Formats: sequence, structure tokens, C-alpha cells
Amino acid sequence: MANIKDVARQAGVSISTVSRVINDSKSVSSPLRVKVEKAIDDLNYSTNSIARGLKSSQTNNIAVILTSVSRTFFSGVLEGINKEADQEKYSVFISETHDSIEREIKLVRSCASQWVDGIILASSAYGNDMKTRKYIESLSSLEKKDSWIPVVTLEYPCGNPGVDAVVVDHKKSAFRAVDYLIREVGRKNIIHISLPFEHYMGQQRIAGYREALEKNGLIYTEDQVLEGDYTSYCGYTLTKDLVRSGQPFDAVFCANDQMAVGVLQALGELGIQVPEQVAVMGNDDIFAASIVKPSLTSIHVPRFEMGAAAMKHMLELIREGEPSAKRKIITLDTEIVERESTKRGLKNSLQYLDW
Repeated sequence: MANIKDVARQAGVSISTVSRVINDSKSVSSPLRVKVEKAIDDLNYSTNSIARGLKSSQTNNIAVILTSVSRTFFSGVLEGINKEADQEKYSVFISETHDSIEREIKLVRSCASQWVDGIILASSAYGNDMKTRKYIESLSSLEKKDSWIPVVTLEYPCGNPGVDAVVVDHKKSAFRAVDYLIREVGRKNIIHISLPFEHYMGQQRIAGYREALEKNGLIYTEDQVLEGDYTSYCGYTLTKDLVRSGQPFDAVFCANDQMAVGVLQALGELGIQVPEQVAVMGNDDIFAASIVKPSLTSIHVPRFEMGAAAMKHMLELIREGEPSAKRKIITLDTEIVERESTKRGLKNSLQYLDW
């Protein structure tokens, strides 16, 4: 098997020159680049990832950039991405931003410069400042060796449909959840524990929550919405504070299941019965919803389908090879999965296989 020294000897150049060609350095002249590429071809040096990449810029590598791999929501998404990638013999490389837009921008630039064919992105871009807007606009025109690198986002960054995306209608989902609590469960004092207020998804779910209240003749007030941060600890502490405040409530709708699990824990410690005194509902329908006590009613988001749809569309964009003037938005539907946190005696929908 040929190595980099063999390539250098065959091309009549130094090893460092071969390395610069492999890394697509601009400092290598065209004649030298041609010599090195020919030597790589002649010696069949790493044809899968380097020689073929030098000729066509295609590596069969996809970067997946997530906010946090510790959020259980993404496990199903990654399964969907990986299944589609495996079928087409693509490799998937995963990074996380920890909700930092600065880290996200660096990761996107790094992935674009390190030979990937496309990027699937769960963005942390929530602001509307000039720097963030320019960054979002740049996602539609990433390039390597003058070849376009497509980007597919999981949800809209900043609510901006300027990139291809796989999304859920969060306003509709939140409306459905709160309408269910009012009409089917008979609750009237419903607290909403939201995602961070600046997040697009959080804003959409608050809008759906408010619309459901008002369409059912109930009054919306800002003190009914508590800002959360995705974590179970947040749901736990906000519930303890809510009970201490004396504010009346008979239901809590959480913007994700992890916060809802915290709510259930706090209510249990305080001796408040669920669902008899307070009904609790989550969003996402992660595996924990079916194993907590009482089991958690939730909005089911098709996470596997979201990942699979993102990867399928990514492959379509790679085959097309150039950006379209019109962005494609794939919208997935949701549904309510009823469990004992809203109606006692319901048969649990076990999801151990998702764990």
C-alpha cells in the first residue's frame, strides 16, 4: 500500500507539498498540484477519501451539528440520520455547540473547510443582530473548492426560512396540547413552562398556548408563562417556586418532557396528586415519558422521521449539486399521546425500545 512518501517520490516533490495538496492549501501552484494528483491516482493512494476527493470534492462525509447530544430528543433524530446515511454509504460526524452561537459559527466554518459534503444543523441562532443575520444568510452559500456545500437545518434558525429545513409546527402543537387540557381534561388555570423566550420555538409555543386559552374563553396573562431552560432541574425549581407563591393552577404544560419530569418530581414531593389536583403535559414524547410515575402525557414529535427526512433531503441536494432559488421546508405533524399524568387509569404506551 502506497504512503505519502511514495506519493512525494512519484511526483518529485517534498512530503510537505503533498500534505498541502491533500489539505487544499492555496499556496501550491497549479503545475505542482497536477503532479501530486496524478501521483495519487497512479499509486491508488487512499482512493476512498483523498484521491477521489481531490478530483470531485466529494467525500461521502456529512457533518451533524447539534446544540447538545445530552438532550434525549436528539437520540431519535440521529438514528434517522444514520439509517439513511448508512444506506447510501455516507459517514456521519457529530459535534455539539452547547447553545453557543459563537461555537456554532466556528464549527460550521471548520466543517466546511475539512471536506464534508453537507451539514445538518440544529442551530443555536436565536438573536436578530447583524452578525447573526449575516451568519444565517451565509449558510446558503458555503463552498469548498468552488463546490457548494448544502445545509439542512432542524427547525428554522431565528425563524428564518432562508435555508432548507425540516420543521414542526410548534404553534399548532402547543394549541392542540392546551386545547386538550381544557376540553378533554377540564382544566382552566394552566401554567406554561416555556423554552427560553428568545428562542423561535419558544415563541411559537407561547403563541399556540395563548391562542388555545383565548379561543376557549380563558384570559391569558404573562404571569402564567414561566421561562424554562430545557432541563428537569428547571421544571423542578419553577414548580416549587410556583406552589410557594400561592398562584392557583390546575395544569402545567411544559415545552419539553425533560422539564415536565421535573414538574412531576416537585409535585410528588409536595404531596400534590397528579392528575387529580394538577394535570401535567410535556412535549416531544421522549422515552422517559413512558417510564416516569405517573406516566407523562406528551406531544409526540416524530424524531426518527425528522432525522431521516433531513438526511434524505441532504442527499437530494448533493445530487443536484447547486443551490435552488427556492428553499424546501419539510413540515412534520405531531399528535397527543395520552398517559396517566392527565387521565388516571389510561394504559401506558411503553417506549423502552427508544432508551
